[in-house]
Amino acid sequence: MFTIPSADDLVEFVKDFTGSTNDTEIKQCIFMAEMSMRNIELPALRCDPYAPENIGVANSNGRIPIPGDMNKPILFFKQGQQYVTQATATGNSGETTIELTSTPNQQITVGAYVTGNNIGLGATVTIINNTTVTLSVANTGTVNGTIQFTTLSNQSSQTGPWIVYDRIGDRDIITQGMIAQLYLQPVNVPAVIRGKFSEVGQMYEFLPYVAEGDLINMYYYKAWPLLFSPADDQIVQASSLVTGSGTSASLSMTDSSVVAVGDVLTCIPTSGSFGPSGLVTVASIDDSTHITVSGTGITSGGINDVAITNITVQNNAVLSTWPEGYVYATLREYYIKRHNDQDAAVYQTKFDSAWNVIEDQNNLGKWSGGHTRMSSIWQPRQYRQYNIK
Repeated sequence: MFTIPSADDLVEFVKDFTGSTNDTEIKQCIFMAEMSMRNIELPALRCDPYAPENIGVANSNGRIPIPGDMNKPILFFKQGQQYVTQATATGNSGETTIELTSTPNQQITVGAYVTGNNIGLGATVTIINNTTVTLSVANTGTVNGTIQFTTLSNQSSQTGPWIVYDRIGDRDIITQGMIAQLYLQPVNVPAVIRGKFSEVGQMYEFLPYVAEGDLINMYYYKAWPLLFSPADDQIVQASSLVTGSGTSASLSMTDSSVVAVGDVLTCIPTSGSFGPSGLVTVASIDDSTHITVSGTGITSGGINDVAITNITVQNNAVLSTWPEGYVYATLREYYIKRHNDQDAAVYQTKFDSAWNVIEDQNNLGKWSGGHTRMSSIWQPRQYRQYNIK
């Protein structure tokens, strides 16, 4: 089966197909094509609602920040597991505050248990003020390292009743929230309660209300990175030794196959360095454990965290599972740019057909989670769920 494994391969495919020799032009067409595919809903773009990073933590107002990688919500539910998140922090001995020096993967909440080197026994979070965290117990020594924050076990709901939240509009969540206090305490609680959620500002709001620290599992379609956009540096060697100085040097590696000629490397200098710019280029692969790098002002000695830098995104879930979308949309943009309306219309038709196949699966409920209605099929939008006596 023919595949297009990377962004560079996509460029070469389009160049061969069209006869173009202009890489920059093809990349521009790919970018324009991606603008028309941002809202595609593919199975590969769905998140894992049980993964700790997809469990939202309610704040004091019962709201949860909208995840930065969310494209479209599918379903939220209240069955979150207790989880542990980490962050680096500093603190002085005898004080009850620590200062976060990195961003935790998950939200830290008041009441969470805190453990780490020189953290007092039984410490919990009492106040969170930006990066300053106040603890219930004073530090037993100087804090400088990784700290763990564990949510309270009673913040998860493992015995029911469980609440499934269906998405409604922001106007509906606000108007219904004004009479939310009319919910009566149920006597015979069903196993599953149908609730509602909506976006208000940059937060998610829920009905019935959720308490501070409640955990909400979030199931949604993720946004996907554009091809050729900057990617994070990739660490390939924890520590290494630079032999040589000036414009060329040898670098020891555990496995030299993790880099390629032309890769740009950076590092954390110790006794050695990559020079004033902090960057070198891989000039050659000498053997399985050594490479030669070139740069300016290289100094010999030890270095840490050798990483490939200046990386661009070469693949994403859309290119991996729906390459026809990329191909047809890129060719459409190419022929539009070349003022060839006839060929542009041909590939627009092919793109629409490929898109409709995806939409058909979603509309049949095969990929979208059962139905595509914006409100619950079990609970009417009218206010008949309130019984006022």
